[in-house]
Amino acid sequence: MSDSVALVTGGTSGIGRETVLGLARRGWTVIIHGRDAERGRQVCETVRHETDGAATFLQADLTDFGAVRDLAESVADEYDQLDVLLNNAGTWQGDRVLVDATGERADGSRAGVELTVAVNHCAHYLLTHELWPLLSAVEGRVITVSSDLHRGSRLDTDRFVGPDGPTGQQAYADSKLANVAFTRALARRGEGAGVTAACCHPGVVPSSRLARDSGGLSRLGWKLFGIVGGLVPFGPIDSERDAAATSLFLATTDDIENGGYYSNERLTDAKTTDTAAESHFWEWTADVVGVDAAWPPVDTHSGD
Repeated sequence: MSDSVALVTGGTSGIGRETVLGLARRGWTVIIHGRDAERGRQVCETVRHETDGAATFLQADLTDFGAVRDLAESVADEYDQLDVLLNNAGTWQGDRVLVDATGERADGSRAGVELTVAVNHCAHYLLTHELWPLLSAVEGRVITVSSDLHRGSRLDTDRFVGPDGPTGQQAYADSKLANVAFTRALARRGEGAGVTAACCHPGVVPSSRLARDSGGLSRLGWKLFGIVGGLVPFGPIDSERDAAATSLFLATTDDIENGGYYSNERLTDAKTTDTAAESHFWEWTADVVGVDAAWPPVDTHSGD
Protein backbone atom coordinates (compact mmCIF):
# COMPACT_ATOMS: atom_id res chain seq x y z
CA MET A 1 0.00 0.00 0.00
CA SER A 2 1.16 3.49 -0.82
CA ASP A 3 0.65 6.23 1.75
CA SER A 4 -0.58 8.59 -1.00
CA VAL A 5 -4.15 9.93 -0.87
CA ALA A 6 -6.17 11.35 -3.76
CA LEU A 7 -9.65 12.79 -4.16
CA VAL A 8 -11.20 12.21 -7.59
CA THR A 9 -14.38 14.15 -8.35
CA GLY A 10 -16.81 12.44 -10.69
CA GLY A 11 -15.13 9.15 -9.86
CA THR A 12 -18.07 6.77 -10.19
CA SER A 13 -18.18 6.44 -13.99
CA GLY A 14 -16.31 7.10 -17.21
CA ILE A 15 -12.86 8.64 -17.14
CA GLY A 16 -13.16 9.35 -13.42
CA ARG A 17 -13.81 5.69 -12.59
CA GLU A 18 -10.82 4.60 -14.66
CA THR A 19 -8.68 7.21 -12.91
CA VAL A 20 -9.77 5.87 -9.51
CA LEU A 21 -8.92 2.31 -10.51
CA GLY A 22 -5.58 3.36 -11.98
CA LEU A 23 -4.55 5.04 -8.74
CA ALA A 24 -5.81 2.13 -6.65
CA ARG A 25 -3.79 -0.32 -8.74
CA ARG A 26 -0.76 1.70 -7.66
CA GLY A 27 -1.75 1.16 -4.04
CA TRP A 28 -3.20 4.63 -3.41
CA THR A 29 -6.03 5.47 -1.07
CA VAL A 30 -8.69 7.12 -3.23
CA ILE A 31 -11.60 9.24 -2.03
CA ILE A 32 -14.29 8.85 -4.67
CA HIS A 33 -16.74 11.69 -5.16
CA GLY A 34 -20.00 11.28 -7.03
CA ARG A 35 -23.75 11.83 -6.91
CA ASP A 36 -24.88 8.21 -7.15
CA ALA A 37 -24.29 6.26 -3.93
CA GLU A 38 -24.86 2.87 -5.55
CA ARG A 39 -22.29 3.55 -8.24
CA GLY A 40 -19.93 4.74 -5.55
CA ARG A 41 -20.41 1.50 -3.63
CA GLN A 42 -19.73 -0.54 -6.77
CA VAL A 43 -16.47 1.28 -7.53
CA CYS A 44 -15.33 0.83 -3.92
CA GLU A 45 -16.05 -2.91 -4.23
CA THR A 46 -14.03 -3.10 -7.44
CA VAL A 47 -11.12 -1.34 -5.77
CA ARG A 48 -11.32 -3.70 -2.81
CA HIS A 49 -11.38 -6.89 -4.87
CA GLU A 50 -9.21 -6.01 -7.88
CA THR A 51 -6.48 -3.65 -6.64
CA ASP A 52 -3.95 -3.18 -3.87
CA GLY A 53 -5.41 0.20 -2.95
CA ALA A 54 -8.29 1.42 -0.81
CA ALA A 55 -11.31 3.56 -1.53
CA THR A 56 -14.09 5.41 0.20
CA PHE A 57 -17.09 7.19 -1.32
CA LEU A 58 -18.42 10.66 -0.53
CA GLN A 59 -21.64 11.93 -2.08
CA ALA A 60 -22.11 15.55 -3.14
CA ASP A 61 -23.95 17.60 -5.77
CA LEU A 62 -21.49 20.10 -7.24
CA THR A 63 -24.32 22.42 -8.30
CA ASP A 64 -24.74 23.19 -4.58
CA PHE A 65 -21.77 25.18 -3.24
CA GLY A 66 -22.85 24.36 0.30
CA ALA A 67 -22.53 20.66 -0.56
CA VAL A 68 -19.04 21.33 -1.94
CA ARG A 69 -18.03 22.80 1.41
CA ASP A 70 -19.54 19.78 3.19
CA LEU A 71 -17.56 17.47 0.90
CA ALA A 72 -14.31 19.23 1.77
CA GLU A 73 -15.16 19.12 5.48
CA SER A 74 -15.78 15.37 5.29
CA VAL A 75 -12.38 14.86 3.66
CA ALA A 76 -10.64 17.03 6.28
CA ASP A 77 -12.36 15.13 9.09
CA GLU A 78 -10.80 11.84 7.95
CA TYR A 79 -7.44 12.85 6.43
CA ASP A 80 -4.63 15.18 7.42
CA GLN A 81 -3.08 15.27 3.96
CA LEU A 82 -4.13 15.21 0.33
CA ASP A 83 -1.44 14.36 -2.20
CA VAL A 84 -3.64 14.90 -5.26
CA LEU A 85 -6.93 16.67 -5.88
CA LEU A 86 -8.14 15.52 -9.27
CA ASN A 87 -10.87 17.86 -10.51
CA ASN A 88 -12.45 15.49 -13.00
CA ALA A 89 -16.23 15.89 -12.64
CA GLY A 90 -17.96 17.65 -15.49
CA THR A 91 -21.38 18.26 -16.95
CA TRP A 92 -22.87 19.18 -20.30
CA GLN A 93 -26.20 21.00 -20.55
CA GLY A 94 -28.30 21.35 -23.66
CA ASP A 95 -30.38 24.16 -22.11
CA ARG A 96 -29.38 27.32 -20.28
CA VAL A 97 -29.68 26.48 -16.58
CA LEU A 98 -28.59 28.83 -13.80
CA VAL A 99 -27.11 28.14 -10.36
CA ASP A 100 -27.40 30.62 -7.48
CA ALA A 101 -24.12 32.25 -6.52
CA THR A 102 -23.41 32.58 -2.81
CA GLY A 103 -21.18 35.62 -2.32
CA GLU A 104 -22.18 38.95 -0.79
CA ARG A 105 -22.77 42.19 -2.68
CA ALA A 106 -23.48 45.60 -1.20
CA ASP A 107 -26.52 46.17 -3.41
CA GLY A 108 -27.93 42.71 -2.68
CA SER A 109 -27.90 41.66 -6.35
CA ARG A 110 -26.72 38.27 -7.48
CA ALA A 111 -26.84 37.02 -11.06
CA GLY A 112 -27.27 33.30 -11.61
CA VAL A 113 -24.24 31.44 -12.99
CA GLU A 114 -24.57 29.11 -15.97
CA LEU A 115 -24.63 25.55 -14.61
CA THR A 116 -21.89 24.07 -16.80
CA VAL A 117 -19.40 26.73 -15.71
CA ALA A 118 -20.65 26.49 -12.12
CA VAL A 119 -19.97 22.74 -11.91
CA ASN A 120 -16.96 22.34 -14.19
CA HIS A 121 -15.09 25.38 -12.85
CA CYS A 122 -16.62 27.21 -9.88
CA ALA A 123 -17.25 24.12 -7.73
CA HIS A 124 -13.70 22.89 -8.29
CA TYR A 125 -12.28 26.33 -7.50
CA LEU A 126 -14.19 26.24 -4.20
CA LEU A 127 -13.17 22.65 -3.45
CA THR A 128 -9.51 23.50 -4.05
CA HIS A 129 -9.83 26.51 -1.76
CA GLU A 130 -11.39 24.45 1.03
CA LEU A 131 -8.83 21.65 0.75
CA TRP A 132 -5.79 23.90 0.43
CA PRO A 133 -4.48 23.18 3.96
CA LEU A 134 -4.39 19.43 3.19
CA LEU A 135 -2.70 20.01 -0.17
CA SER A 136 -0.07 22.43 1.11
CA ALA A 137 0.74 20.11 4.04
CA VAL A 138 2.39 17.66 1.62
CA GLU A 139 3.20 19.91 -1.37
CA GLY A 140 0.39 18.20 -3.24
CA ARG A 141 -0.98 18.55 -6.75
CA VAL A 142 -4.17 19.93 -8.25
CA ILE A 143 -4.97 18.25 -11.57
CA THR A 144 -7.94 19.60 -13.51
CA VAL A 145 -9.45 17.86 -16.53
CA SER A 146 -9.98 20.38 -19.30
CA SER A 147 -10.51 19.72 -23.02
CA ASP A 148 -9.12 20.86 -26.35
CA LEU A 149 -12.57 22.34 -26.94
CA HIS A 150 -11.34 25.24 -24.78
CA ARG A 151 -9.63 26.63 -27.87
CA GLY A 152 -13.02 27.70 -29.23
CA SER A 153 -13.86 29.92 -26.25
CA ARG A 154 -12.87 33.25 -24.70
CA LEU A 155 -12.54 34.34 -21.10
CA ASP A 156 -15.58 36.58 -20.81
CA THR A 157 -17.50 36.48 -17.52
CA ASP A 158 -20.52 38.16 -19.12
CA ARG A 159 -21.10 34.87 -20.95
CA PHE A 160 -21.22 32.96 -17.66
CA VAL A 161 -24.13 34.73 -15.95
CA GLY A 162 -27.79 35.48 -16.60
CA PRO A 163 -30.48 33.78 -18.68
CA ASP A 164 -29.00 34.67 -22.08
CA GLY A 165 -25.79 33.08 -23.26
CA PRO A 166 -24.13 29.97 -24.67
CA THR A 167 -25.46 26.46 -24.15
CA GLY A 168 -24.32 22.97 -25.09
CA GLN A 169 -20.89 22.61 -26.62
CA GLN A 170 -20.09 26.33 -26.42
CA ALA A 171 -20.88 26.53 -22.71
CA TYR A 172 -18.80 23.41 -22.20
CA ALA A 173 -15.91 24.98 -24.12
CA ASP A 174 -16.23 28.09 -21.92
CA SER A 175 -15.94 25.95 -18.80
CA LYS A 176 -12.87 24.18 -20.17
CA LEU A 177 -11.09 27.47 -20.88
CA ALA A 178 -12.00 28.43 -17.32
CA ASN A 179 -10.15 25.28 -16.19
CA VAL A 180 -7.03 26.40 -18.06
CA ALA A 181 -7.15 29.95 -16.66
CA PHE A 182 -7.72 28.61 -13.13
CA THR A 183 -4.75 26.25 -13.44
CA ARG A 184 -2.41 29.00 -14.58
CA ALA A 185 -3.46 31.39 -11.83
CA LEU A 186 -3.29 28.69 -9.17
CA ALA A 187 0.20 27.67 -10.34
CA ARG A 188 1.45 31.21 -9.76
CA ARG A 189 -0.33 31.70 -6.47
CA GLY A 190 0.46 28.28 -5.00
CA GLU A 191 4.09 28.06 -5.99
CA GLY A 192 5.37 29.32 -2.66
CA ALA A 193 3.50 26.55 -0.83
CA GLY A 194 5.00 23.89 -3.06
CA VAL A 195 1.64 22.91 -4.55
CA THR A 196 1.73 22.12 -8.27
CA ALA A 197 -1.20 22.72 -10.63
CA ALA A 198 -1.69 21.26 -14.10
CA CYS A 199 -4.57 20.54 -16.47
CA CYS A 200 -5.10 18.15 -19.34
CA HIS A 201 -7.06 17.11 -22.40
CA PRO A 202 -8.16 13.51 -21.79
CA GLY A 203 -8.94 12.59 -25.39
CA VAL A 204 -12.00 12.01 -27.55
CA VAL A 205 -14.27 9.40 -25.97
CA PRO A 206 -17.42 8.65 -28.02
CA SER A 207 -19.04 6.90 -25.04
CA SER A 208 -18.85 10.00 -22.85
CA ARG A 209 -21.83 12.16 -21.94
CA LEU A 210 -20.29 14.91 -24.06
CA ALA A 211 -20.92 12.69 -27.06
CA ARG A 212 -24.23 11.20 -25.91
CA ASP A 213 -25.83 14.56 -25.19
CA SER A 214 -24.62 16.34 -28.32
CA GLY A 215 -27.32 17.26 -30.79
CA GLY A 216 -27.74 17.39 -34.56
CA LEU A 217 -24.66 17.06 -36.75
CA SER A 218 -22.47 17.15 -33.68
CA ARG A 219 -24.06 13.97 -32.36
CA LEU A 220 -23.78 12.30 -35.76
CA GLY A 221 -20.10 13.21 -35.87
CA TRP A 222 -19.47 11.56 -32.51
CA LYS A 223 -21.19 8.38 -33.71
CA LEU A 224 -19.01 8.31 -36.82
CA PHE A 225 -15.92 8.81 -34.67
CA GLY A 226 -16.99 5.81 -32.63
CA ILE A 227 -17.46 3.64 -35.72
CA VAL A 228 -14.09 4.64 -37.16
CA GLY A 229 -12.42 4.16 -33.80
CA GLY A 230 -13.59 0.57 -33.73
CA LEU A 231 -12.05 -0.14 -37.14
CA VAL A 232 -8.61 1.49 -36.95
CA PRO A 233 -5.92 1.36 -34.26
CA PHE A 234 -4.99 5.02 -34.55
CA GLY A 235 -6.52 8.48 -34.62
CA PRO A 236 -8.26 10.64 -32.01
CA ILE A 237 -10.37 7.85 -30.50
CA ASP A 238 -9.79 6.79 -26.90
CA SER A 239 -11.38 4.32 -24.56
CA GLU A 240 -12.26 5.66 -21.14
CA ARG A 241 -9.24 3.83 -19.72
CA ASP A 242 -6.95 5.36 -22.35
CA ALA A 243 -8.46 8.77 -21.69
CA ALA A 244 -7.60 8.49 -17.99
CA ALA A 245 -3.91 7.92 -18.78
CA THR A 246 -2.92 11.60 -18.79
CA SER A 247 -4.67 12.29 -15.48
CA LEU A 248 -2.87 9.30 -13.97
CA PHE A 249 0.43 10.45 -15.43
CA LEU A 250 0.03 13.92 -13.91
CA ALA A 251 -0.95 12.47 -10.54
CA THR A 252 1.96 10.08 -10.30
CA THR A 253 4.92 11.24 -12.39
CA ASP A 254 7.95 12.69 -10.63
CA ASP A 255 8.08 15.92 -12.59
CA ILE A 256 5.40 18.06 -14.24
CA GLU A 257 5.42 21.69 -15.31
CA ASN A 258 3.55 23.94 -12.90
CA GLY A 259 0.64 25.52 -14.79
CA GLY A 260 1.16 23.19 -17.75
CA TYR A 261 -1.43 21.80 -20.15
CA TYR A 262 -0.97 18.17 -21.15
CA SER A 263 -2.34 15.85 -23.80
CA ASN A 264 -1.32 12.23 -24.41
CA GLU A 265 0.94 12.51 -21.34
CA ARG A 266 2.92 15.29 -23.02
CA LEU A 267 3.20 18.98 -22.30
CA THR A 268 1.54 20.99 -25.07
CA ASP A 269 0.33 24.53 -25.73
CA ALA A 270 -3.07 25.68 -24.57
CA LYS A 271 -4.90 28.77 -25.73
CA THR A 272 -3.22 31.91 -24.42
CA THR A 273 -5.09 33.90 -21.79
CA ASP A 274 -3.85 37.23 -20.46
CA THR A 275 -2.51 37.22 -16.88
CA ALA A 276 -4.61 40.26 -15.98
CA ALA A 277 -7.73 38.54 -17.37
CA GLU A 278 -6.91 35.42 -15.37
CA SER A 279 -6.59 37.50 -12.19
CA HIS A 280 -9.93 39.20 -12.86
CA PHE A 281 -11.49 35.79 -13.49
CA TRP A 282 -10.01 34.48 -10.23
CA GLU A 283 -11.64 37.35 -8.32
CA TRP A 284 -14.93 36.89 -10.16
CA THR A 285 -15.03 33.21 -9.21
CA ALA A 286 -14.18 33.96 -5.58
CA ASP A 287 -17.17 36.30 -5.50
CA VAL A 288 -19.43 33.66 -7.06
CA VAL A 289 -18.57 30.99 -4.49
CA GLY A 290 -18.30 33.38 -1.54
CA VAL A 291 -14.63 33.27 -0.53
CA ASP A 292 -11.87 35.86 -0.18
CA ALA A 293 -9.95 36.07 -3.47
CA ALA A 294 -6.66 36.56 -1.56
CA TRP A 295 -5.77 32.88 -1.42
CA PRO A 296 -3.56 30.93 -1.04
CA PRO A 297 -2.41 32.82 2.07
CA VAL A 298 -0.10 35.69 1.20
CA ASP A 299 2.80 34.29 3.21
CA THR A 300 2.85 31.01 1.27
CA HIS A 301 2.85 32.10 -2.36
CA SER A 302 5.00 34.15 -4.65
CA GLY A 303 2.24 36.54 -5.68
CA ASP A 304 -0.18 37.12 -8.55
